[in-house]
Amino acid sequence: MIQATKKIIINGGKQKVTEDYQLICKRSRAGKNGKKVKCPHCGHVHRIYRLSFTTLTCPSCKEQTDKYEWMIDQTDTWRTPK
Repeated sequence: MIQATKKIIINGGKQKVTEDYQLICKRSRAGKNGKKVKCPHCGHVHRIYRLSFTTLTCPSCKEQTDKYEWMIDQTDTWRTPK
């Protein structure tokens, strides 16, 4: 099973992380602005505002998956400059 994914863009010697997804863990929080989560089956990304679920159905592929198999965006925080 995939544990994490990261997308890094290198332009003119500068590196910029544009995506950083890791598996949802017990300490993960969505926050007031929500977080982007990625489906482990199809890779579809959508925003959720609560992590109080045990399974979640992907709106794209309709697969029902356990919460701890979904991947949550680590760069989607209020501290990350846009």
